[in-house]
Amino acid sequence: MRRRFGFITVGSMVLAALTVAPPPAQAAETAAAGSATVAEGRATIHGRPSTDADTAARLSTAYWTPERMRAARPAPMPDGVDAPDGEAADRPGRIGAPRDVAAPAAPRSSAAALSAAGSGQQTQAVNASPGVGRVFFTHNDEDFFCSGGTINNPQANMVSTAGHCVHPGDGGSVWFDNWVYAPEFTEGEPLHGLWSAKEFTSVEGWVDWGYLWWDFAFVTMHPLGGDRLVHVTGGQGLSVNKSKTLSAMLLGYPAEAPYDGQSQYYAQGNIKAAGVQRVKLKDCPLNRGASGGPFLRAWDNALRFGYVNSVMSYKYSGNMYGPYFDDDVLDIYNVAKNKQ
Repeated sequence: MRRRFGFITVGSMVLAALTVAPPPAQAAETAAAGSATVAEGRATIHGRPSTDADTAARLSTAYWTPERMRAARPAPMPDGVDAPDGEAADRPGRIGAPRDVAAPAAPRSSAAALSAAGSGQQTQAVNASPGVGRVFFTHNDEDFFCSGGTINNPQANMVSTAGHCVHPGDGGSVWFDNWVYAPEFTEGEPLHGLWSAKEFTSVEGWVDWGYLWWDFAFVTMHPLGGDRLVHVTGGQGLSVNKSKTLSAMLLGYPAEAPYDGQSQYYAQGNIKAAGVQRVKLKDCPLNRGASGGPFLRAWDNALRFGYVNSVMSYKYSGNMYGPYFDDDVLDIYNVAKNKQ
């Protein structure tokens, strides 16, 4: 099923409206051959390519003032169901041997101080991860935010997030503007600076068609002050082809009541298979703003890192869904992992 979502302005004027899904047969015929193809875009600041790290840092910091970050709204989640039409035909899956393709890494310094993540439903203490943060971006002159997590890729510069946090999924060539990442955003403060995006790497199944089972992206970031992101914050590992019924920790920045999006929150439980190539955490309290935050397997509460195994995409009937990470996702990661 092809699902698009709209960003709503004050007064409920629709800027990019939901579109009607094509019939399943048409969706499969149109997209199956190309959905797994990589889609790439250069990040922009005020509509211009972001090519120089120092200029990007200066412009991003000037734009994303504390007032503007507070005023940003949580990005809408895509509209989804438990079993979307056309999923099996479009993404039957390429599930190889289970493997960890990146290992978690702690920060190189002790600057990432220990803090606690808020609980959506549990009472045990969970430490906030410096490898999870809040994402800010602009679309149609409106400011929004999502969540994301660092990945310990070879260039130490990667953020994982949802496809709908980098591109509207409408087949257009314009990616979201003024895209920055604030690791371990806490009580409204970017504890480890604002890092500017350099390049987006996603998949045509999301960018061209808005298919929920392809709702993921990797973002490579500019250095900040000569430092690489993962060296400062640490990075999550990355797993593919793992069980669809394992224990997972979900971290992000939900912003609808009872949350305010100003600090990191978590939900924890056993995920389950959803449809063909998605997973879900049942009865998940996290909501809008948590989009793009990681599903983490093998969470280490002392290290404060785990292995990204999916990202938060949408909610349906109280459950949080994300795309299953298999060899299709690994192919896209391999395109992005060595980008400078």
